[in-house]
Amino acid sequence: MLKYASLAFFLSFLICILIIKLSKKITFFITDHLHLGPQTFHSTPTPRTGGLAIFLGIFCSLIIAFLIGEPFSSSFLYIAFFSFPVFLAGFLEDLTGKLNPKLRMLLLSGSGILAFFILEVRVIRLDLPLVDPLFQIKIFSLFFTLFALVGISNAINIIDGFNGLASMVSMMILMAIAYVAYKLGDYEITSLCVISAFALLGFFLLNYPFGLIFLGDGGAYLSGFLIGIASILLVKKHPQVSAWFALMVNIYPVYETLFSIYRRKFLRKRPAMSPDALHLHSLIYQIFIKRFFNIHSSYLRNPLTSVFMWVLNAIGMVPALLFWNSTLILVLCCIFFAILYNYLYWKVLKLKLIKIN
Repeated sequence: MLKYASLAFFLSFLICILIIKLSKKITFFITDHLHLGPQTFHSTPTPRTGGLAIFLGIFCSLIIAFLIGEPFSSSFLYIAFFSFPVFLAGFLEDLTGKLNPKLRMLLLSGSGILAFFILEVRVIRLDLPLVDPLFQIKIFSLFFTLFALVGISNAINIIDGFNGLASMVSMMILMAIAYVAYKLGDYEITSLCVISAFALLGFFLLNYPFGLIFLGDGGAYLSGFLIGIASILLVKKHPQVSAWFALMVNIYPVYETLFSIYRRKFLRKRPAMSPDALHLHSLIYQIFIKRFFNIHSSYLRNPLTSVFMWVLNAIGMVPALLFWNSTLILVLCCIFFAILYNYLYWKVLKLKLIKIN
């Protein structure tokens, strides 16, 4: 497993370097002017195609493992194929800045449908007595599985605001899932998570702290989709794993997304998916670091913001790792995280006394 993870790392790292070098001569790789908006926090033209390096790193590693005959490779090679529409949806948006949202949703859903029917990646329980029988109905399980996969793909994309933020959070989640899978003797899920995490690491070293290359929508969607696949499979294959582990290990990006929808739709009376600069990570960057660290340089505030969010992500992940088989404790931990997030959000917002609308 480690040799394929190492291969994924080196391929990702080298392809990222190649993209960075080519972007200085080929304007095709620089599409910053197509993505200007309230969440733009950099000024240096930067390629947004880090996802291409991550996808190729994972894909090539799994192909080689398959050709050699590794026992874990066949099913996860399918996952690499099925994740391509997800990656393509984000990659086209990175290059053009104008991919139709309906087409994007179709591509994301298409990957989920392929995984559901061919690999049987299915949500089969939530460990809620009144709800679990509904998952015996195939169409209900399908829609919930698509909701979970598309949701976590978008959630990773939403937190992708600063150097190293989404990629480190994704690596932390993947390694947490790998840890539990390893404890249960599940070599396949462990391999998928470790290979994916190492491919992300190859990108991360060039993205953090100075942002030489960005993850882009393609990389964010791909990372989220792989996390969703691994989370669902772990719960499906191992009854001793609480279904709430899948939520708790992903709680930061998931709650960030849910809170953002609530904030935009009900507090600001705007479309739920309209971008803004009022995410918690944006407020930490704009207000908290300026006020308490007296740092005004964006080159320093950008990577420092990510550190704060990594800590917040760890607060959610530690109980997931400690109590992965205890539904009651994980439910209470999810509630605690939601309360903590809300408290931090409004506390930071009040520092500048700005209006939410």
